[in-house]
Amino acid sequence: MPEQTQQAIKWALQQTWADAFGQIHQVSSDNAQHLTDKVRDYFNTNNIVYDTFSYDDLIPYLSLSE
Repeated sequence: MPEQTQQAIKWALQQTWADAFGQIHQVSSDNAQHLTDKVRDYFNTNNIVYDTFSYDDLIPYLSLSE
């Protein structure tokens, strides 16, 4: 994982997502897919090179970021 992973998770946990009904939700570690997607968004936006990863790869960083 890139050295910016912890920073990416902190950013992702401050973001929101909209469900199919248009309701806005806070990204949290309780929703693995949205957290993983937002971390990818952070990496892409900031031109950070990363390998394929899943939520399981983020777990060790969660306690450091929450």
